[in-house]
Amino acid sequence: MARNLGRTLVLLAILAVILSLGWWAVYYNELIRLLGPKPALTHAMQCLLWTADICLQPQAAAKLTAFYPYMPLAMWGSLAVLLLGLIVVNRSTSPSPYPETPPGEPTLIIGSLEPFYAWVRDLSWPLIRIAVGGTLLVHGANKYMNVDITKFAAGSLAGRGLEPALPLAYTVFFLETGGAIMIMLGLFTRLVAPMIAVQFFIITFVAHFANGYGWSNPRGGWEFPLMWGAIFLAIALRGGGPYSLDRLLRREL
Repeated sequence: MARNLGRTLVLLAILAVILSLGWWAVYYNELIRLLGPKPALTHAMQCLLWTADICLQPQAAAKLTAFYPYMPLAMWGSLAVLLLGLIVVNRSTSPSPYPETPPGEPTLIIGSLEPFYAWVRDLSWPLIRIAVGGTLLVHGANKYMNVDITKFAAGSLAGRGLEPALPLAYTVFFLETGGAIMIMLGLFTRLVAPMIAVQFFIITFVAHFANGYGWSNPRGGWEFPLMWGAIFLAIALRGGGPYSLDRLLRREL
């Protein structure tokens, strides 16, 4: 029981770290944008773990009201829970031995690490889901709060010949918010993930392909949309995996 509690704390802490990073990134990105040319705060790394004067002064100048100010305490709290979870797992005992390394895997140079790898082998997949789903959620939440859906439908979709534009726009907004949350939770993963993968492949070959490969190209190349599409395709092939609601429901496509 103690080990399961520790694993749960670790998983929740990783989710909290990702969400805290998203909160920090969205808030300070919007803050720097509102400050205009040559802002007093050019990058916000120094505001991630503490709130110095260089972080507070731009907040007062920009008068950003659409977002609740980022609090470094969120990141510190997440890291504290992560440390606590790791301590609980390390000090707990279990009558069941750790699983052995699967057949065909390379022999470990340091054999004593096998129990650690046996545990994180299952933890790695929900970490991938949470990371990519959380990143997409931040992108989708920013779009939901700042982009008019009818203008998005007319400009980004109908302007590229994608019809019916408005229903597609609602689908995009849902996939980048509700769909992203479902990926993080591992709920109906094999239904949602391929839909998001298709969306990114359309972004790759319709919206960005003519701009060339590099994302740093003018108007953005297809480097990152293709990568994201491939990641969500991999998630669709694997499904929710360990630590997912699909596994809890014992039903999956």
